[in-house]
Amino acid sequence: MSNQSLLFKGIYEFEDPSGALVAAKVPAVGSVDLYSGTTIVVRPNQCAIFIYKGEIADMFLAGTHTVQTENMPILTRLANWKFGFESPLRCELVFLSGQAFTTRRWGTPQPVLANFSDLGSVPIRAFGNFNVVLTNPKNFYTKLMGTRTTFSISDIEDFLQGQIVELLPEVLSEVKNLNDLATSYNALSKKLEAAVKKEIDEYGLGVQKIQILSALPSKEVLEAMEAKTAIQIIGSQKEYLLYKAATSLGQANDTQGNDPLQMMMGMMLGKGLLGADYHEKEKVVAEVGTSSGCRHCGEALQGDARFCSHCGRRNS
Repeated sequence: MSNQSLLFKGIYEFEDPSGALVAAKVPAVGSVDLYSGTTIVVRPNQCAIFIYKGEIADMFLAGTHTVQTENMPILTRLANWKFGFESPLRCELVFLSGQAFTTRRWGTPQPVLANFSDLGSVPIRAFGNFNVVLTNPKNFYTKLMGTRTTFSISDIEDFLQGQIVELLPEVLSEVKNLNDLATSYNALSKKLEAAVKKEIDEYGLGVQKIQILSALPSKEVLEAMEAKTAIQIIGSQKEYLLYKAATSLGQANDTQGNDPLQMMMGMMLGKGLLGADYHEKEKVVAEVGTSSGCRHCGEALQGDARFCSHCGRRNS
């Protein structure tokens, strides 16, 4: 906001009620007219930088500043601006926020591959949050903002999201066993924070307290891990598969009624999974069913006798 005339030399300041802007050019279009005596109001946790012919000149920190050649030495030199000039000096004015933007979220849009010594490459989905703050306004303006009129925290989130996702697989690979991943969030968060800080320092940004809130394998890997645990609890893979088959049939009956096709498939599956044990039991049953005993009274028959010596009834 500004109010400028030859009689009233003007006041420039910037307020952001939303709290979402990291930097903003004032005014958004055009340039400011600086006179000797123009006032620049820089609020707490703000700084203001002056851009003259595409080059960063002076910077004001929090406070109320009256423009004079003494407190703007770089701009005075660049513009050859002498004290007492009545004609204005035109330049660009950018206000930047120095507050910490807290609890910003990050996440992996797609699973990232992390290497574990026990399983090899495993797809992992992860998400968490972080705090970010401006550490070098000049670097930030030069390398990120450029000619934009505003730069919001959402823009920084998008930028940091890419940095975090790029570094995440290397950090996750510090964990050797996938089963230890859930207990390593705190240590991994610190390593990820250090790696991201190193990458974004040149852009004038600092990240604080990156947190990994969740890092889980893909659905298929989780199901396989659950099956492995269930097998260990039940005792054998064969019994586990029989249990799964029985459970599936029960669910099918609850939702679809007695479907003959499902029942037949379950019986065929069960028979196949029983394997050698099933065929041995089937053979024993067959032998019992065909043993040389009277089919009427059960007494043993003598050799190839067709009549039972006990009840006298015919067995052939």
